[in-house]
Amino acid sequence: MNNDYGLTESVIREVFDEYITNEMPMRLLYITEDRGRISFRLVGRTFVNEHFGLVPNEIYKKFHDTVLVDREESIRAEVKERLKYAILSHRWLPKEPLYHDVLKEPMEVLADLKSGWEKLQGFCRKAMDHGCELAWSDTCCIDKTSSAELDESIRSMFRWYRNSHMCIALLSETAGLDALQSQAYERPAKVDPWFLRGWTLQELLAPTQIKFYGKNWQPFVSLRTSNDRFNQHIMHPISKITHIPLKDLESFSPGTNRVPEKMLWASRRRTTRIEDIAYCLIGIFDVSLMIAYGEGNRAFFRLMEEILKRYDKWDVFLWSGRCSRYNAALPDAPHCYPMGYSETHVTCREDAVNEEQRNNAQNDVGDRLFTLTNHGLQIKVFLLKVELAYTEDITENSRYLTFGEVARCKVPMVKHIGAKRKDDTRWAIGILDHWVHPKGAKGFVDRYRQEPFTGFLLSYDKHAPDARWKKEMTEEIIKIRSSSYEERPLTQLYL
Repeated sequence: MNNDYGLTESVIREVFDEYITNEMPMRLLYITEDRGRISFRLVGRTFVNEHFGLVPNEIYKKFHDTVLVDREESIRAEVKERLKYAILSHRWLPKEPLYHDVLKEPMEVLADLKSGWEKLQGFCRKAMDHGCELAWSDTCCIDKTSSAELDESIRSMFRWYRNSHMCIALLSETAGLDALQSQAYERPAKVDPWFLRGWTLQELLAPTQIKFYGKNWQPFVSLRTSNDRFNQHIMHPISKITHIPLKDLESFSPGTNRVPEKMLWASRRRTTRIEDIAYCLIGIFDVSLMIAYGEGNRAFFRLMEEILKRYDKWDVFLWSGRCSRYNAALPDAPHCYPMGYSETHVTCREDAVNEEQRNNAQNDVGDRLFTLTNHGLQIKVFLLKVELAYTEDITENSRYLTFGEVARCKVPMVKHIGAKRKDDTRWAIGILDHWVHPKGAKGFVDRYRQEPFTGFLLSYDKHAPDARWKKEMTEEIIKIRSSSYEERPLTQLYL
């Protein structure tokens, strides 16, 4: 433990300045109330620094004769508590007040304005109810004509929501708690559009404190409970609607783990700009991505590139449907990932109770050294060459393929998507989640796996200028069961 009795106000001031510059939004609404009438004005970080200028001295008085185990973290936590701001999570309306609409200082929020302004009025009132004189809304607190400001805002947004004192979530088409629960448990159910927008995913997961409001700004539960994060009556139905586990709703840690599961959370969500389906996941996966509107679907490919740099599990390839235009081994969008998948929990060998658990404890599952190269995805698979027995055309760009059994592995009928291949095309299944022999050169499959093995459908056109195995698109993920133990050298592919 360090003795921090030498703490100076200048040290506190430095942490204070850094927090405002790096951890708070660039612009905020400063809210005041006079005889029931709410006004606000748009302010920047300089205003925040000056308005709270006495805070460093107040913190110094609190800590100057105290021994702090982690000095900077203790000061930062105190700064955050004193520089409270509320943040809005909502679905955009057609007429929202934008940055250029709120530049007049100060601006009174009137009750008889249009719906977007009424929402802003309600938000400002709720912010003050939660003890915040500062507030942030993505509608009017970003100058979207500045590419630099927009870039910083998008890349910082997860952090801004996490650092907020209170996230005020408005589900404007949900009457109340009963209606929320109906959306979760009744079929067919129409869910609130808030659950279908891309950006609201991180707005749900990032804040440490969140309060839910429904139609006409009615709270889902009593205001006596300021934080709904741990309210089971709210979080259970939200978990059912979003497929997000309760533990993640209560405390979410961003990172490049559990990729298929997190992609599933985003799979039903849509964004107005196609690039935003990637940008809204930057904070979820904790990766850095340059913002470049106009690039289209390339944004999601770049997101996958960043994830693959830090993720080494085969299940990142557990997808079906349309592939990326930029690499056939990567999906086109989050909705390509399946529902119901969860990572296999690996027990130590001493605790293993069956052959599958012993195999998982002793051996890697799938190639963990895959990488994107200028020749495509370099990956080792357990290759099963198969004979095409029958083709049934459905449309010009889809057909059912039936294969014969190979190596005591039964291959299911596959719905192939894309152009029809030549009659002399060779076919194979590249099993991804094979067990890797401890020496690394060979892989094996056996009948003890409870869940089927997963594979890519591969084709080989010997007439192509770059003749090699290529991944084909399939409507469903290919699942294969083995009826016996089969071991063979792994095949390295460039997909």
